Amino acid sequence: MKTIAVFGGNPDIVAVLVRLINQYETAEAVSFAEVDELLNARFDLVLLSSSVSEADEAKIRAQVSLPIIQHYGGGSGLLRAELMPYLD
Repeated sequence: MKTIAVFGGNPDIVAVLVRLINQYETAEAVSFAEVDELLNARFDLVLLSSSVSEADEAKIRAQVSLPIIQHYGGGSGLLRAELMPYLD
């Protein structure tokens, strides 16, 4: 099972993403309120949601060598399509 770190500026959207991902059989999602919490955690890939500051995104990209997926909406089907290549 892969662990997906979900990070975004809107807590309500992050909660929906976590709920959707946790329905997959091959993944679990965890969310982080602060970028430093994310950088100190263990996970297999990062899902960036909307409203992430440029500074936080730059920090994540500089320090995370794992896949980073940007998801700015489009429904649960698009989310699944974006994640599936990394969950197989």
